[in-house]
Amino acid sequence: MVKKSFEFEPRYSDIEQGIEERKNRIKTLCFKICSKCGETKFIFKFSLDKRNADGRTNICKACRSLEGLNHYYQNRSKMLRQNKEYLKANKKARSIYSKDYRIKNKERLKELAGKWYKSNKKTIKKRNLKYYQENLEACKRRRKLWIEKNKEKIREYNREYKRRRRLKAKESNPGKQEGK
Repeated sequence: MVKKSFEFEPRYSDIEQGIEERKNRIKTLCFKICSKCGETKFIFKFSLDKRNADGRTNICKACRSLEGLNHYYQNRSKMLRQNKEYLKANKKARSIYSKDYRIKNKERLKELAGKWYKSNKKTIKKRNLKYYQENLEACKRRRKLWIEKNKEKIREYNREYKRRRRLKAKESNPGKQEGK
């Protein structure tokens, strides 16, 4: 029995088919089609879901976000009422949880507050100026009361300020003599 040469050589169409299958496999690993909007998107644009074979949801994150917003606005009053009832029923537990969280994450919260302040400085200044202008008399009374209660603190601050200024002046003019 003589074997023909074409039996030993791989056919070009087989190679082409293998390449095509490989491309499709790679494409399915990197991309997925959203069942809501029908767009082909990167796999990381889909949330994780162990129930699906590929480990991702069938709807992209953007479409799920829109669904959530639509649901919220359609059921807004009901959701707000439920939230209010929950907070009322669990006031003590929420208070304890919040206090523990602030204690455990003090540094992180301080850092976040600082970043927020830096990014919203202009808005904060505008708000404070508006409040000051609307409540000028109350602000002046509070300031006067604070000054009366903290006279010693103010005196100490002024002493320290003057001392630093004198030291700075000496450093900038080392040739000058004091008292002349």
